[in-house]
Amino acid sequence: MRILLGITGGIAAYKAADLARLLTHQGHQVRSILTEAGARFITPLTLTSLTGGPCYGANPDQGEWRANPSIEHIELARWADLVAVVPATANIIGKAANGLASDLLSTVLLATRAQVLWAPAMNTGMWEHPAVQANLARLRTFGHAVVDPGEGVLACGEEGSGKLADLLTIAEAIQFHGTPKLSSLIGRRVLITAGPTREDLDPVRTLTNRSTGAMGIELARAFRDAGAKVQLVLGGDLPAPWGLETIRVRSAQQMLEACKAHWPQADGLVAAAAVADQRPESPSTQKVKKVEGTEMLSLVRTPDILAQLSSQRRPGQWVIGFAAESEDHLVHAMAKLQKKSLDAVLVNDIQDGQAFGAQANTLIPVTDQGPQPALGPLPKDQLAQAVVQWWAQRLGAGPV
Repeated sequence: MRILLGITGGIAAYKAADLARLLTHQGHQVRSILTEAGARFITPLTLTSLTGGPCYGANPDQGEWRANPSIEHIELARWADLVAVVPATANIIGKAANGLASDLLSTVLLATRAQVLWAPAMNTGMWEHPAVQANLARLRTFGHAVVDPGEGVLACGEEGSGKLADLLTIAEAIQFHGTPKLSSLIGRRVLITAGPTREDLDPVRTLTNRSTGAMGIELARAFRDAGAKVQLVLGGDLPAPWGLETIRVRSAQQMLEACKAHWPQADGLVAAAAVADQRPESPSTQKVKKVEGTEMLSLVRTPDILAQLSSQRRPGQWVIGFAAESEDHLVHAMAKLQKKSLDAVLVNDIQDGQAFGAQANTLIPVTDQGPQPALGPLPKDQLAQAVVQWWAQRLGAGPV
């Protein structure tokens, strides 16, 4: 993605350098525009060094410097896939909301047809002022996106709203708003399960598995970025992605109840969670003490979430399951597909611990037409995007 990063005059401008580096490391092309006030907090050399791209606008030694002032603002406006203003002051927000163009950044904002994203940062009183909120509301009517600031101790010493949003949150918002949408997924309601479930043995110990939930979370991001309306039912400890309705669960029963509440309204299900297949028959209310000799643990089956949801689907709903197998991968995946009446199963090889955590992974889609070409090996974020592309093409081809 080609990202034009506008930096205005606030103390949070120093954080824009970290954002520029983060976006560059994610593979985006980043160019920067500094306002005259922004150049008092950060220099063009810093931004150019971090992004490898040019920095336009203000120069602390020359005021506003424009290499090609006659057409520069039009070239930048056309170049960008997305314009992000981070941090955004009340001044630049007011200018853009009212069509004013008195410097390079405000001129580009007026000229561009790209998606514009704002990450405001200012004093609490300024943030809450009716004029600022009215200007932001007007920008939203233009189709602009706003990442609201967080709360905390501000540079002025006050505490309240106005703190620049977390940089990872801003980066996720940029990814979402700048990613082209897939026509077969726009507006589709997709229910996704992710993460491990945990079954309590006693107040201290649990029965669980090695899944972190990373793959399911990346799938939720990829479906979100493609235009789907995602509801995520999430176990484990990983943070939930930005911009998603997320229901946190612990046990298989809790996951089933959350899914049953949302499944009737969904268009499709991606069951990526690693659900514990057993739970203790009688969990202890007190910590179990060590004893001499053999100890016995009686287990019972947890509910089969995927089978239950598949059996309750209405016409038009689709279901994708996952299979983590250590042997006879395709045989087991085909059996799961048929037994649970699924539309597809994504199978991976878990021998020697591969596929867990932050490792790269390979998934083989299996449908009623048999195994499909493998997706991967790829890092999990790219693999999730490949899965979404593959499934969107199948949806676009007609009924599943």
